[in-house]
Amino acid sequence: MGRNHKFVLIAFLISSLFFSLSAQELNLYNAGRNIIFSKSVDDTFYVFISLPNSYDDSAKSYPVLYVLDGDIAFGMAASIARYLEIGGNIPELVIVGIGYGSLDKAAGEQRRRDYRPTTTGGAENFLKFLEVDLIPFIDTNYRTVPEDRTINGYSIGGLFGLYTLFTKPEIFNRYIIGSPSLTWDNYSIYNYEQNSPDKIGEKELKLFMSVGSEESDEKYYNPIDKLVTQIQERNYPGVKLEAKVFDGSTHLMGPPESLTHGLLSVFGKK
Repeated sequence: MGRNHKFVLIAFLISSLFFSLSAQELNLYNAGRNIIFSKSVDDTFYVFISLPNSYDDSAKSYPVLYVLDGDIAFGMAASIARYLEIGGNIPELVIVGIGYGSLDKAAGEQRRRDYRPTTTGGAENFLKFLEVDLIPFIDTNYRTVPEDRTINGYSIGGLFGLYTLFTKPEIFNRYIIGSPSLTWDNYSIYNYEQNSPDKIGEKELKLFMSVGSEESDEKYYNPIDKLVTQIQERNYPGVKLEAKVFDGSTHLMGPPESLTHGLLSVFGKK
């Protein structure tokens, strides 16, 4: 990858970070912020919301894209989605970023607490927050299509996305999973997959998974390849799975690539 490409990517991520932390003050992309307390997690979440340009001038309802790691990924997601909407590649979306209000060490510990399945709650509690608190809040206060929800997660956020798919696949019908961190707890996510066929059944789901060619084979490429193969071998009648390897991409270069191609994949007509 050329130096100019890397410079543009870094500048894009920096601008996305600035947008994420300043969205309410600048009101970019019809953006606002809510602070929601979760009893299941016993913590407070910052919820960033971007409404489509046509929202105030129409009575239509919109699909919702839920973005994990919202403190850094919300701005990126809003920018990418609006570009693709302008091009007619995807429908207009309500975009919801879920974060902690900062990017410091404490926020890093919180995301690890929430995105990893554990015997003490962890991902289970966070999923309950989404299902019981956040999604009803969004569907009640905004014009949404309740049966059309997408979740986007990267790294351990991708691990949580897969945990959701394997335990409560009915909550979302589109999954964009970038470079999921599958090594956690001795690859316990494989056990969740093995127990998922009855839950997934004949549900109509779209799943996009990606990894970068320059990521660690041991930590990312091989475990992801194994999981993709396991899912493919299930031959689910309603699951449309696309897996993609981004040539020349490292772990921290992957989020915009994964989300861009993921949106095109899960909203594609194929």
